[in-house]
Amino acid sequence: MPTVTIDVSELPGRLREALDLAKAGTEVVVRDGTGPAVKLVAVPDPPPPPAGKREWKLGLHPGSMVMRADFDDYIDEEAFLRGDI
Repeated sequence: MPTVTIDVSELPGRLREALDLAKAGTEVVVRDGTGPAVKLVAVPDPPPPPAGKREWKLGLHPGSMVMRADFDDYIDEEAFLRGDI
């Protein structure tokens, strides 16, 4: 695997280059005054969902659930527990 070394003082001007190299699989090592400090690596793509498992998507049925206007009104706990409400 190829390696590119960048000094930390050069990093702000070469950040896009460093990110592109890391995404392409190149090992990018950032050095500070004392030697190698960090290594940039690409974040792997997330694994696909398991077979047979649905992926939930929000916003597919807008308006299908509507909150009642009184949803946050006071509820008498005793009446609720008795089943009067």
